[in-house]
Amino acid sequence: MNRLRAALGWPRPRFDENDQPHFLFIITPPYSGSTALSELLNSCHRTMILAPRGEGQWLVQGLCAADRWSPRKKVDYASVKAVWLRKYQEIKKLTQSIDVVIEKSPPNMMRLEMLASQFRDISFMANNRNPYANAASILYRRHSGATLDAPRRLDVLTMLAEEWLIRSAQLQHLIERLGIPLLTYEDFCASPSSVIGKLRLPQGVAESIDPHACVKVKDYAAQPIIDQNPHQIARLTDEEIDHVSGVLRPHSDLLAFFGYHTLA
Repeated sequence: MNRLRAALGWPRPRFDENDQPHFLFIITPPYSGSTALSELLNSCHRTMILAPRGEGQWLVQGLCAADRWSPRKKVDYASVKAVWLRKYQEIKKLTQSIDVVIEKSPPNMMRLEMLASQFRDISFMANNRNPYANAASILYRRHSGATLDAPRRLDVLTMLAEEWLIRSAQLQHLIERLGIPLLTYEDFCASPSSVIGKLRLPQGVAESIDPHACVKVKDYAAQPIIDQNPHQIARLTDEEIDHVSGVLRPHSDLLAFFGYHTLA
């Protein structure tokens, strides 16, 4: 049975049920600055991440399959629990100081309550980013934006703006339902130390985080927290900004919830 589960992408390695950390779930859309946030939080000697970029989804093949954003996805939560706790316990053998696991796989927002219920000690933090900067970042990172003609760029930006709206609506729902504290990318960049007041972690952990730590994000050199929004938005033409604004404008209340507004 275990071999069959593993073959289907849902392994269940052995782990110690009684040895569990505090799980901090960062609830975030993709390309919203959460890697920088998790890297800074991981500057503490009492924290760890499960996988590169802080996304434990990549440790469980079934969890990170192509349907990972579907709200109807069938998840073997016992497998996720086993894999994540086994990974934590393996790392803990190397250093006994680990108290907190930082987990920020973006699709977690589609099944957050069921996922979090697998663990004994949890807390949450929500993160979001300006929709124009988010769309521009994904346009170039995932869709080779520099090689697309103007009509195709507009098509992609329409899709990305619509995805931002869907995911931000889910994020708002979770924030309101579960009382999750929100720290936007923009507020984090303006004051990295502001994250400390948002955390609900075991005693002494938040105070051990270095808000001035240099972080390594994507292919950028390690550097202090820097707001990349102006750079990203500048990569969009005036026509593209107007076009994205047209997609966002009917949802002004959602934008305002996160402190955003249309640019045109």
